[in-house]
Amino acid sequence: MSRRKFLMLTAVAVAGLTLTPAVNSAFATTPRLEEDVRKRLGVELKNIKEVAEIKLTAPTIAESGANVPITVESTIPVDRVERLWIFVDKNPIPWIADVKLTPQNGVVFLSTRIKMGETSNVRAILQLKDGTFVMATKEVKVTAGGCG
Repeated sequence: MSRRKFLMLTAVAVAGLTLTPAVNSAFATTPRLEEDVRKRLGVELKNIKEVAEIKLTAPTIAESGANVPITVESTIPVDRVERLWIFVDKNPIPWIADVKLTPQNGVVFLSTRIKMGETSNVRAILQLKDGTFVMATKEVKVTAGGCG
């Protein structure tokens, strides 16, 4: 192998390694979320409206994305709610949870801990018995990576 060919192959390899993270991050955001919401809920994300009846509590800044506490509660009567879905916009797999609710739950309430790979929106989506969807959104800033 000649010196010229070696230098050319090295330059191509360095360029490829440099551009790969930029290409991956461009495809790892909203389109993946929208695709996941459409696949799991059967509705477009843009057709789900935000409502004040859902309260999503999460830290504004999470010290570790590996353990982020969230709480979802709603004033919507539980007998009108079918399911609760949790999504994190920029996670490699945005879908976090799917909880079926019944009147035996008493109220719409869920408290759990989730993993987040980076700063992102957390979405709590309620599927109502009449087939409509409503949601609450909160941005959580992650200072150290959790799942990624």
